[in-house]
Amino acid sequence: MDILFANIGRFFDPLLFGIVLGGVLIMAWIQNGRASFFLSFIALANCSRDPFADSGENATFMCRRIDFVLREDGVAGLERVSSQDAFVTRVVARLLNAKDAKSFEEWVRLQEHAVEKKQNVPATFWSSASEIAPAIGLIGTIIGLIQLFATGIDPLKMGPAMSFTLLTSLYGLFVSHIVAHPIYVRLHARAAVLNDYRSAVVQHTIVIARREFPASGPVHFVPADVSKEAA
Repeated sequence: MDILFANIGRFFDPLLFGIVLGGVLIMAWIQNGRASFFLSFIALANCSRDPFADSGENATFMCRRIDFVLREDGVAGLERVSSQDAFVTRVVARLLNAKDAKSFEEWVRLQEHAVEKKQNVPATFWSSASEIAPAIGLIGTIIGLIQLFATGIDPLKMGPAMSFTLLTSLYGLFVSHIVAHPIYVRLHARAAVLNDYRSAVVQHTIVIARREFPASGPVHFVPADVSKEAA
């Protein structure tokens, strides 16, 4: 351990680490699409906190609250129901103004899919980064070995080439297992909680809509471009 701390400078090359990290992030961005990079870093702001950590809100609480309001004040009472989650608040507001059960179900299913897809983007990005990082490190190792063999047996030239070879693998493993994978695990768990909560509320509101509103006419499919409403 003393040797490690005494020679810590030899284990960190800022330029080489930046190249490995940059390569990982660029490849993950290409793999997951244009908006994934920004969404993935924005999500880091809340990844250390559980959803609804302060309020304790959950699907059971919200569904029972909706049922209580309906029983006491009818559909009009839903105007007073809100959630810490903006999507659930939007669903309740739509239920309040729904015309019939079919159109409401169509709309809420499309919205649920769009929101779930967006919620999963950060975790998928960091999962990709975790898988890509060792490969980027290995590419650097192969480049270093080629450089090493190209220099022959000159000890003065073998040192830098061997250092480059080993450090790229070290940085690839570090980015994968110490940085990207823990972030992925955390964001994936957070997304699962939110998606399960939203799915339960969506299913409950669909049941309510079928009970409260008459079914009238065939379903008219709504265009699937719901990105603005899901944002």
